[in-house]
Amino acid sequence: MQARADRPTPPMPRPSLRAQALQALGITDPATKAQAAHSLLDTLREMPPGDEGLRGLEPAAELSADPDVPLPGRPARPPLIAPADVPQRSPFTPEGMAALLHAIAHIEFNAINLVVKT
Repeated sequence: MQARADRPTPPMPRPSLRAQALQALGITDPATKAQAAHSLLDTLREMPPGDEGLRGLEPAAELSADPDVPLPGRPARPPLIAPADVPQRSPFTPEGMAALLHAIAHIEFNAINLVVKT
């Protein structure tokens, strides 16, 4: 059934900020997860201050994660390796600089997980 031209279609209700955070936590693609984190921040900034803003958080609402989505979401590749199993490299070589930048990327990715988890 189509909406009549004289009646606008009401917008879909937006999930609570907590529900959006839980969904973002399960995202495995780093770029998509970063975009979801930015969207959460935008939503938070749009919320009114005080008690009105808390309603958007829905602190009493029951949330349950999708059992098929491990938390936090991590990319399938490359495989996760224990830090002790990673060879040490000098940051003054191209390989060492690449390893350092890679480590920083991991730190940033985990920071996003921490932000949406809390």
